[in-house]
Amino acid sequence: MKKIVVFAILALLISACDSTGPSINSEFPAFMLQCVNTGGPPTACDFLGGSGDGLAAAGTYLYFIDRDAGYVKAEVALGVPVTDVGSSPEGGYGLALGGNVLYVISNDIYTVHQQVLLSEVGSFIIPRPSSTVIFVLCADGTLIKVETVGWTITKSGPTNATDPVAAALGTSGDYIFIADSDGKVYKISTSDFSTVAETTVDGGVNGMCSTVLGEVFVSPEGKSEVWAIDCGTGQHSRTFSVPYPATALAVTSSGKYFYATVPGHGFAVVNTVDNTVEAVISSYGDPVDMAINNQTTRALLCTSDLFVLER
Repeated sequence: MKKIVVFAILALLISACDSTGPSINSEFPAFMLQCVNTGGPPTACDFLGGSGDGLAAAGTYLYFIDRDAGYVKAEVALGVPVTDVGSSPEGGYGLALGGNVLYVISNDIYTVHQQVLLSEVGSFIIPRPSSTVIFVLCADGTLIKVETVGWTITKSGPTNATDPVAAALGTSGDYIFIADSDGKVYKISTSDFSTVAETTVDGGVNGMCSTVLGEVFVSPEGKSEVWAIDCGTGQHSRTFSVPYPATALAVTSSGKYFYATVPGHGFAVVNTVDNTVEAVISSYGDPVDMAINNQTTRALLCTSDLFVLER
């Protein structure tokens, strides 16, 4: 049974958030803890190792956000526009893509530990949990494997995607799903970068995220839907309804809920078990990215500012 929290309405009023739809429960973070002015609109966010401090990119800066109180612990100037952020699998380093360089930043002293030169401009950082490997997907579809021990490139090669717009690691870690600008979603082997399966999302893909449920979720452009792509077959397996077309997706660590960000409408929270909309939080503007920590106690939301949400 869901535990309804009586102070939810008060918390919403205090944080100036507007909620519509079913009652908000205590199983997911939705209430504002901090609003961080990053000096420019943040464009990407993540958590160190899934459970550590937050990370956010804004312009040419990488921000480290305290996981408990939500304040800025460090602002690291990289000197180039940052296109994506991520973390080493164990959470010891923050990662940022800027041009054709992967920046590795220590989360202790907040200085650049390493710069990994890429063959092409980087677009997406894809860590493999419980490993010493991350993948970088480049703007031309090149996939690069980086060993975090020594930060060396151990494999690089083309994929069938030539203009990737989203990417996510499959549940097993053996495949990466890449959405191309033409709506094709490719299931790519992480061992040899070959295409194992492909499917088409009519109209194209806005966002994509990994889940623990043997699926990846994608948001079709212009549709009030979120699709599940089965990690085994690489095909569309089920459909969730959302109030508006979504731009970015994030899933709780259990896989029970996903968040769909909707420009102009904040975000919706959807129960993946029974396909119901749990809540719509509509006072956060035009969100472009979102991340949830592994404990499902904190979330980051990139809009005109960086919002840190708490459960």
